[in-house]
Order: sequence, then structure tokens, then C-alpha cells
Amino acid sequence: MKTKRANFEITTDQDAMLGRLRQVLDAPSTKDALLRSSRVMLYLAESLAQGQHLYLGENPSNLVRVILPELESPSGRWTWLTPRMHSWRRQLWVKGRRLLASQVWRDLLANEMTATEAAENWDLPLEAIEEIITYCTDNTELIAAEADEERHQLAELGRTCEAAA
Repeated sequence: MKTKRANFEITTDQDAMLGRLRQVLDAPSTKDALLRSSRVMLYLAESLAQGQHLYLGENPSNLVRVILPELESPSGRWTWLTPRMHSWRRQLWVKGRRLLASQVWRDLLANEMTATEAAENWDLPLEAIEEIITYCTDNTELIAAEADEERHQLAELGRTCEAAA
């Protein structure tokens, strides 16, 4: 069997995370921990690509869908939306704009606009608005979780805002 050496730099925090992963998986080495977790991620990615979802709960009556943004935002699926580097946001942004897809969607809903009206209002093609609607309705749990996180961060700064209905 042919092997290849993989060398890369990691930060102290990343080293600690890998050590914790090794401990949690009870792996004999960091390499084994990485390979085990890679197999799990590949399995999840393939399952999600087939339309399956991951749920957690103590019993079938209280299952909660687990959202894996790293695996559930395939950039190839979207024409007008794209991921952006952000410290905690995982939802998609409108390409070429500093604009979250959910901002457009929530504005459309709050103001009871049609897709055509939203396209005019945001100066976007109708196809972009339709894509935003599809993305946001498919990812309501992620959008709600990020809104909760934003409210939490504002509360830590002493600011409050009303949750959208």
C-alpha cells in the first residue's frame, strides 16, 4: 500500500480540539481520530445529498432536526446565493451584496410583498428572489437559530429587540 505524508500547521486551539476529539472517540492516535471523524462526515454528506436528515431526541415524539451547515449549503445548488466567511453565521448571502438571504425573505414576508415587488424593492432579478424564497423556506431552522444567536449577542451588549413573529 502506497502512503502519503500529510504535514500542516495547526494552532494551539486546534491542537486542543484534536486532542479532545481523540479523547471522545477513544482513538489511539490523532490520525485515527481524524480518519474516524472523516468517515462520519462523508457518511453524513452522502446521506444528506440523498435527501435524508439527521434528528436527535430522547424519544420519537420530541425529535429535533440537526442542521449541518457545512454539509447542507452546497454552493453548486444556488445561482444567486453564496456562503461567506463569518464567525458564526452559516446561512447564505446574496452574491455581490453584503446582504443575508433571510433579510430579503423577512422583508418580503413582513411587508406582504410578492416576489416581483421584492425584486423591484431590492433591485434583484426575479429569479434571485425566487431562489431566496426557496432557500429560506428550506432552512427556517437555521435562520431562526441565527436570529436567536443575534438576539443573545445583543442582550450581552445590553440591547434588546423584539423577536419576529
